[in-house]
Amino acid sequence: MSRTAAILLVIALIAGTPAVAVNVATPHGPVEVFSRGDLLDLVALLRLTGAQVAFAPAAGSYTALLAEHEVQFTPGGSLAVVDGRLTPLPGPVRTLEGHVVGSAATAVALLDPMGWTLSGTEGEPRLYPNASGERIAVELVPSANGPLVVVRGTAQKPRLVAGPGQMTLQFGSPLELTQPAHPQGELLGVDVHENTLTLRLAPGVEVASTYSLADPPRFVVRLAAAGTEARGELAERTGPLVVVDPGHGGDDQGARGPGGEQEKDITLAVSRLLVQRLQAAGIAARLTRESDDTLALVERTALANRLKADVFVSVHLNASPAKGARGAETYFMNADATDAQAAQAAERENATASSNGLELILWDLAHVANLNASSQLAGTIQGQLNALHGITDRGIKQAPFVVLTGATMPAALVEIGFLSNPDEAQRLLTPDFQAEIASAVAQAITSYVRSPQAAATPTVGQAP
Repeated sequence: MSRTAAILLVIALIAGTPAVAVNVATPHGPVEVFSRGDLLDLVALLRLTGAQVAFAPAAGSYTALLAEHEVQFTPGGSLAVVDGRLTPLPGPVRTLEGHVVGSAATAVALLDPMGWTLSGTEGEPRLYPNASGERIAVELVPSANGPLVVVRGTAQKPRLVAGPGQMTLQFGSPLELTQPAHPQGELLGVDVHENTLTLRLAPGVEVASTYSLADPPRFVVRLAAAGTEARGELAERTGPLVVVDPGHGGDDQGARGPGGEQEKDITLAVSRLLVQRLQAAGIAARLTRESDDTLALVERTALANRLKADVFVSVHLNASPAKGARGAETYFMNADATDAQAAQAAERENATASSNGLELILWDLAHVANLNASSQLAGTIQGQLNALHGITDRGIKQAPFVVLTGATMPAALVEIGFLSNPDEAQRLLTPDFQAEIASAVAQAITSYVRSPQAAATPTVGQAP
């Protein structure tokens, strides 16, 4: 049998299967949910948990919100963005007779971040909240940017409530400490009650920022002296937010120049200036890393997603075996590279990604509106760089960069010059040229976020 004939046979079999409504057992009694074969209505199941589910027509994607948890998924795709992190699903999400459906395994993957479980049989499914508690450990870790309270053993993103002398983290499921947390420096004590973790802080100490990490999963709270400018997820904002990502860092040095210059140092210097320029223009901006820290590629975009940033820009330096290669080029995400050089650039920048991360770059690029907006953002950045004296225009390109994968906002990666070119490397080291680059990119981002097309880029709409 040919492949085409086999596909037609499967379609015919599915079309001949009568639609049924299966009774799903819930804590409040049985509820009918659309079903066909082994497929269940995913939106209906999510709503039974109390989650708010909305539809973004331009992107064709759904977003489910429950407490501090957020899951985004798109019919026709096999990936979801779970609390800012791109995550593979056991099977595809489909549209069938006006319902968004998936297998029981796919439903479990979408429900689990919400703190709910689907079990039972195909004819008698059961939906109930997770009763088993996560076993966590809490410790204080010194850091150059302030002490860190690390909650190990959880991938959940808690709801944060600040109070005098303490910070309360409300998780979606019960917690259990694996061992007592003894007072350490700024952390005076730790209390756990059901799904609530309370951190008791020393006088004059407050929470500066929070973020999640993976491999292994953990939630991090950065502390600072009271009065320090709030950063990250706790900072309130009324206008657009730009997340600037200094490429590489820590153990990942990136490209190296002929004199030993390191990409990670120059990208951090330029990114710091870029954030300053944006803030001076009245635009909220923050860095994915503030010092020489190691940060996984997928964590950078995940941070921007959690912060609900309006723009994500990753700053890098190029390298080539051809010593005469020079100039700037700007990329936006696509699974297909523009040309061989673009593919090589993506391969080089993706070198530190895990094999799983590399597989995720092949997702369906569901946020179509953001692809168009990312192209416009990249074009605006490249146009401003081209206006600088001595910059060679290498154009706007597309390639499968892991650091751009899963972004739920317009995103671009800019290669500001070639560190492999001795002359360009020397120029990139000078504070004046770094300031010129930062000013040009800041002007481009400012122009973009204040443009009509940026204002029209959809976020989450109402379900049809």
